[in-house]
Amino acid sequence: MLCPCGTNIEYNKCCETIISNAKKARSPEQLMRSRYTAYAIKNSQYIFNTYSSASQKKQSLQEIDTWAKDTQWLNLYVLGGSEYINNARPTVTFEAIYKNNGSFYKMREKSLFVKENDHWRYVDGSDLTFDELNTPKRNDVCFCSSGKKYKKCCGK
Repeated sequence: MLCPCGTNIEYNKCCETIISNAKKARSPEQLMRSRYTAYAIKNSQYIFNTYSSASQKKQSLQEIDTWAKDTQWLNLYVLGGSEYINNARPTVTFEAIYKNNGSFYKMREKSLFVKENDHWRYVDGSDLTFDELNTPKRNDVCFCSSGKKYKKCCGK
């Protein structure tokens, strides 16, 4: 199985090693990709654990779990990022396509990260947008990048 994070690498050689704590994320982008994958595979505990300690206080594991279970994550596009320079916290900007309650959406976020105890952690997101997308027509290419027509893929 290819990793949901969009790297075209097998899951067991990509985000699974980070989600299982066999390796730690080496960069904010790698952490962001592993968090996306955790949403895709419905691992809410990992998502909660990778929030910064300050952000964890504002989160509910139950709410994360409900959101993960109700949402089908289809595609991730990393648009860019910044490095840790002059005490400015690094960011990663991405777009994600998902399906929730029968509708498709494109979410865009600029994620902020911090290093705590030598581990990258997610702080929060800014420049957040959620756009509802038209459901693909039967013969359109599916949002999930399978290359298949919608009717033969997520439209089943």
